[in-house]
Amino acid sequence: GKSQKVQELAFMTCPDGELRNEGGTTPGNYCLIEVKPNWHDSTELLGYYSTLSGKYELTDFIRFAYKAAQNKDVPFFLCLDEMNLAPVEQYFAEYLSVMETRKKVGKDIQSQYLLRKEVFSNCELQDENGDLYSGKDAEIITYLKENGLTLPDNLFVIGTVNMDDTTHQFSRKVIDRAFTIEMNGGKMADMFGAESG
Repeated sequence: GKSQKVQELAFMTCPDGELRNEGGTTPGNYCLIEVKPNWHDSTELLGYYSTLSGKYELTDFIRFAYKAAQNKDVPFFLCLDEMNLAPVEQYFAEYLSVMETRKKVGKDIQSQYLLRKEVFSNCELQDENGDLYSGKDAEIITYLKENGLTLPDNLFVIGTVNMDDTTHQFSRKVIDRAFTIEMNGGKMADMFGAESG
């Protein structure tokens, strides 16, 4: 039920309207990404440019961060499910580093780039065979070519983990940047009930 708790939080904070009804059973301000054991670099989250296709391969993470940037008044919750099935520092290093660069500028919190706009300079929206990107992806690439990708201040990344012999331990770099909630058995009603105080 760990990832379910994140989805419930998203439902509670998602306003009525287009975002709430976007996915039917899932609010539009929630995204679940299952971490795979073979993640050993950031391409699963931050994508990559393919010289063969002339296309930047977008990911669910990029699409969701873009959506958060377009809806600044709504909190967005990204759940990395079972995030320690792979070594976190290998696929999440850029994110962890950019987190440290956040600062308040006026009313906004800004960060350095996860992906600079120059990364997208070779991306064309069309090739000789037609469109390289469909609908929303074309809009996202156009935005990234102009702005690059930073961390929206309304994007919250929550990771679920199981700590056992089959998973990877966290380094100090990850632990220093995390807020942890341990769920050590028992009934949920007892853990979060009025008398648990």
